[in-house]
Amino acid sequence: MREALRHRLHKLQDRTTMAQQLSLLMGLVCIVGLGAVALASARLSEREVTSRIQQDMAMTAQTLADRLDMDMFERYREIKILSSMRPLEGIWEGDPALLRSVLDQLQVSMKHFAWIGFARPDGIVVAASQGMLEGASVAARPWFKDGRDGPAVGDVHEAILLAKLLQASPSNEPERFVDISFPVRDSNGRMLGVLGAHLAFRWAEGLRKTTLTGKPGTEVSVLTRNGKVLLGAGIDTTPFAPARVAAMGRAVSGAFVDDPGGKRMLTGFAIADGEQDYPGLGWIVVARQDSAVAFASAYTLAATIIGLGAVVLVVCVALAAWLAARISRPLQTLTHAADEIGRNPHVTMLPRLRGSLEVMHLTGALRALLRRLGSQEQRFVQFSQKHDEDIAALRELADTDPLTGLMNRRSFLAVADVALESARSLGGLGILMADIDHFKQVNDTYGHAAGDAVIRQVAAIFGGALRAHDRVARFGGEEFVALLQDTDEAAMMALAERIRGTIGTTQVVFEGQNITVTVSIGAALAQDRDRDVDEIIERADLGLYEAKNSGRNRVSLALRPDSRAA
Repeated sequence: MREALRHRLHKLQDRTTMAQQLSLLMGLVCIVGLGAVALASARLSEREVTSRIQQDMAMTAQTLADRLDMDMFERYREIKILSSMRPLEGIWEGDPALLRSVLDQLQVSMKHFAWIGFARPDGIVVAASQGMLEGASVAARPWFKDGRDGPAVGDVHEAILLAKLLQASPSNEPERFVDISFPVRDSNGRMLGVLGAHLAFRWAEGLRKTTLTGKPGTEVSVLTRNGKVLLGAGIDTTPFAPARVAAMGRAVSGAFVDDPGGKRMLTGFAIADGEQDYPGLGWIVVARQDSAVAFASAYTLAATIIGLGAVVLVVCVALAAWLAARISRPLQTLTHAADEIGRNPHVTMLPRLRGSLEVMHLTGALRALLRRLGSQEQRFVQFSQKHDEDIAALRELADTDPLTGLMNRRSFLAVADVALESARSLGGLGILMADIDHFKQVNDTYGHAAGDAVIRQVAAIFGGALRAHDRVARFGGEEFVALLQDTDEAAMMALAERIRGTIGTTQVVFEGQNITVTVSIGAALAQDRDRDVDEIIERADLGLYEAKNSGRNRVSLALRPDSRAA
């Protein structure tokens, strides 16, 4: 009996020793596996982070390229509209002093232009803003020669003669300009001259700095189509080889990794290729970030995780070897109970096991862990709900003007495109474009806070006057655009007059002061020949210009040229 008992004890001891050895061996295998997995994970993480940062750089470059194209389109459209305004037809060949006064007034609202001038067909400048270059010949200038044949846009350059007449730049950098010119013709098509404008390129620096907001360590540059830096670090240098520049031009947008001076840079790029009828100048927007900066925090975190993982693994192996001989049988019970928890949804807790103190402690710890997991699961559900709410709030912010709560330009255009398609079969569609008269005087007299109050008041009147299925947006500054569905010309004009009258008779009370403002409104009705909603908006914009030039505080209906002819 003793021999049998001793045999059983030896056999149990041998099993315990074997279990400990197997535990130690498995621990060593796990340590080696952890190292291999850590290295593989680090390599995969580096690739993932590289791809993500390259995508972020490409998106940053694309954002700035789109903003450059959009702003250039707005400047291009301003000169285009000015050159074709019929109310100015008698002024081009009239008194130069009167024409100069008109150009001076236009430059006040078109702040980005350093110079606006009109030259006769022989190249002599008849009138210009602030009288600059009047009487001078611009016949040899590319903007004049190209402007005689049709709309023209010149790339960034230095205008030495004009720069001497302007105040020096605060940074003492050479003044550079983008030229925009259009031929001016009378109603019979006779050439009257060329309207030219020099856009100060320093406006683009503001867009570049805005793009860099919240992106530390990122470099953003604007290059010519030939690869020379126009904006950013190293102006007039060529940071990329001609082959790379040609490849970027063919790809339009994308990302790559380059090594200037041995420094690994993650680079994204996008081509500013124009907007609508603005042809674009082929500028290349480049966003770059040093990989050492991009991966610094990731490397530190990875090293910390590997170190902690190794320590935890060693501790776990030691505990496993010590516990293997003592709790193998209770562990089977615990394993079975845990398996039931995974298979049976009605079983959510481990049973209370009696036995050694260690088993009781382990059972209590696992039960507490399950309770904490239940709490964490509830927290995860709450976190997921909060995340969904935050995403919805962010989407609303992306589609809303923060000052007025109205739609912004992007969300309005998306809705308007869908509405135009529906209007072709269901009913008429109208566009109202409104602009607060003399808004700059409100800001100058009462302050920008009062100007914001005026904008909110006008937005509230617009929103209150429209039907539930109509839409109104703030396009920027003091400009509003309304989309009227299922309407006709009479209803549209009546609504516009009612809005104009309500705004004109409503006073804005700000800090004890009564402020009276008026609005000018341009109206346009969708026609079958309209290709897209932008044509209707442009026509309403022409109506707005007509209302402004006819004395303000009025509504002007703009028709298609072919409709007027009919």
